[in-house]
Order: sequence, then structure tokens, then C-alpha cells
Amino acid sequence: MTQNDAFENLDGESVREKFAALGIAPGERIDILEIQRLSQDYGFRAVLYFEEEMGRIGDLAADEKAYKNVPETERPFISVDGFLKFAREFDPYSFELRLKDLPIIIEVAAVGEIEGEPYMTGLMPFLDDLEDFEEPEVVE
Repeated sequence: MTQNDAFENLDGESVREKFAALGIAPGERIDILEIQRLSQDYGFRAVLYFEEEMGRIGDLAADEKAYKNVPETERPFISVDGFLKFAREFDPYSFELRLKDLPIIIEVAAVGEIEGEPYMTGLMPFLDDLEDFEEPEVVE
């Protein structure tokens, strides 16, 4: 079974209902690693917004068009895979340690479909929410 078939075979008639079968619905909070796993298993796009207002009222298709000439790491939104890859490359040791002790919990902003491809968008926690996400102590 392909990833696309896996998503299509979920319970529900609409894209929204199929995402709900995975526990993904606007307002739900989900660990970023779980979002990555589900997106890989079920073949949907997962995108994170760094700006709350843009994420809540944003239109992913319009936002991607508006930022098409901007590198992904410089946009106010990024794919879950892109974010995790960048964070792991930037800080390969302590990022993984912090994720185990303090998971990054994403609030689902929207689910939808663009040209037949299902997607979900989420809001990154903001600095106030990440105050405990600091360097772990390393014993030498």
C-alpha cells in the first residue's frame, strides 16, 4: 500500500474526517515527532508556521506562492521535515536530548488539500512556551 493509499483508506469521507481519524484536527496539540511519523506513514504534508496570525488565518497555497522565491529556512513557515533536519544539523547532540525531555508540542491550525495532496498546518510554540527549552547540562 502506498502512502497516498494509506491516507485515502483512513475512515472518513472528507479530508478533515480522515485527518480526525489520526487525531489531527484544528486546536489539537501533537508532539512534532508524532506529526513527522504520521506524515511519513500516511503521505500528507505537514507545515509549521512561526507567526501565529499568519498560521491561524493563512492560506498555505497562497503563502507558498507569495514566498516561492524565498528559501524554505527563511520563510515564516517550514515543513516539519525541513525544520527537524535544520535543527538536527544545527545542534546534533543537544537538540535530540532536549526533544526527549521537553517535546515540542504543535497546535494544529488547519487541515486541507492542495491539488489532491492532503496537508496539515501547525503553529510552533512561541518563545514564552519554550522558556524551558534551554541547553541541557553536560557533565564533563
